[in-house]
Amino acid sequence: MKGKQLLIAVIALGVLGGIAYFTSIKDRGGRSPAKSGIGKTVITNLDPAKIATIAIRDADATLTLAQQGEQWVVTDRDGFTAKFDDIQKLVSSTVSLKALRPVTASKKQHGRFGLLAPDGNEANTGTLVEFKDAQGKVLKSLLLGKKGSANTGQNAGSPFGSSDNHRYVLADGRVTVIAIDYSSALNDVSADPANWLDKDDFFKVEKVRSVAVAQPNEADSWTLNRAKEGDDMALADAKPEEKLDSSKGNSAGRVFGYPSFDDVASKSAKPEEIGMDKAVTATIDTFEGYQYVVKMAKQGEDHYMTLSASGTRIPQEDEAKARTPQPDETQPRVPGKDEKPEDAKRLDQEHADGLAKRIAEREQAHKDSLAKLKTDRDKTFADNLAKLAKFEGWTFKVSSYTFDAIYKTRAEMMEEEKTEEEATGAATPGATLPALPPLPAAPAPVPTPAPITVQPPKPVDPGKVVTSDIIKVPSAEELKKGAKIEVIKKEDLPAEIEKAKEQSDEKADKSE
Repeated sequence: MKGKQLLIAVIALGVLGGIAYFTSIKDRGGRSPAKSGIGKTVITNLDPAKIATIAIRDADATLTLAQQGEQWVVTDRDGFTAKFDDIQKLVSSTVSLKALRPVTASKKQHGRFGLLAPDGNEANTGTLVEFKDAQGKVLKSLLLGKKGSANTGQNAGSPFGSSDNHRYVLADGRVTVIAIDYSSALNDVSADPANWLDKDDFFKVEKVRSVAVAQPNEADSWTLNRAKEGDDMALADAKPEEKLDSSKGNSAGRVFGYPSFDDVASKSAKPEEIGMDKAVTATIDTFEGYQYVVKMAKQGEDHYMTLSASGTRIPQEDEAKARTPQPDETQPRVPGKDEKPEDAKRLDQEHADGLAKRIAEREQAHKDSLAKLKTDRDKTFADNLAKLAKFEGWTFKVSSYTFDAIYKTRAEMMEEEKTEEEATGAATPGATLPALPPLPAAPAPVPTPAPITVQPPKPVDPGKVVTSDIIKVPSAEELKKGAKIEVIKKEDLPAEIEKAKEQSDEKADKSE
């Protein structure tokens, strides 16, 4: 059931729900709904069966939804399929709309409630929803204005404060307050065509066998493939100096696993206007037999792609899998107690015939199961190709992550070259020094040297003789200023002693 039939079917539920809600208001006390206007129908005499077009306008955009055959389309997007569930909710909410309270206001006061028509006004305008028949005549119109909140009901005492739970509307010349919540169809009615496109059930690529990307510059093109599912992707025709970045390769093998789109480009758009004159083409083959051809382009901050699909289904291994015999198919007959010899031959034959019949029945059931599996998969494959065919001829506006995994040149798919320091392992500031090589094996055990404790430098006693190399470690403050650890050779020791003595004398002079 589609189109008008579904629109009509939801009305009864909406009206019943409205009656129950406003009856509960009356039961809680207060003025009679008949006198206060509570529960009064906002939109009267609107027959859903006559609705053929819905026009929505606000200060920024204009939208037209139209019924064509068995489906609704977005005319502002060249007739792309509209999301029927959202249209159904909008119509159902409108025809079953009840008033919380009426507002007495002249036409000059409509701006206070954001209820000025979006045509020719710059401020305090609302969102105009018009329901039209097949001839374009307006059946009813609804102007949605400002939202507000009342700290009552479900919002009362909320630690998070009040949220919008009512909205001003104008219908049949009357200003009314209606109830809304975040899930209400009348909470955020949009005039942006992109918000009404049917984005469900977009294509999805699974079990990728190969990805071939053709760049405008042929030298930048590349192909990845794998022999079986689960293997890493490998670079075809790799040159000796080329090494595929495995993470990039495997990301390419999962591309379009969960794609989505934000909008569709106009069919009148020229290729150069959306970058398609310099498109990158990806041909993706799967282990199931699908072949997807995706053209990708970037234009400024926007990303676009087109899709076509074809293929012949490839039978899977489980479709030719032999039946696994059951234990009871090979069990010998157990002779009965006091069984006569003349009966054994007959009983053996009956047992063998029974086994043969059981095995034949199971074999036939297995063949029937495989045949059904094949038939079901053939149908699913054909149905999916038919669905994919609906996407051909459209250019989709997508997010960058949708195809970034394969929108790369050949060089960009390779491992990045290491710097000279990374390749040689040379020490860099802050890096850990490499460990010393192990001592060579010797017949006699090598004595373990005593541990050396390195302390910050102290003034050197000129009278003390040092007969071996020492390590000079700067203080923490000196290290922060860039000082380095030094090894002082025996032959340089006299000069270092003299230098230390001078520094000590300078400190003494400054302290005096």
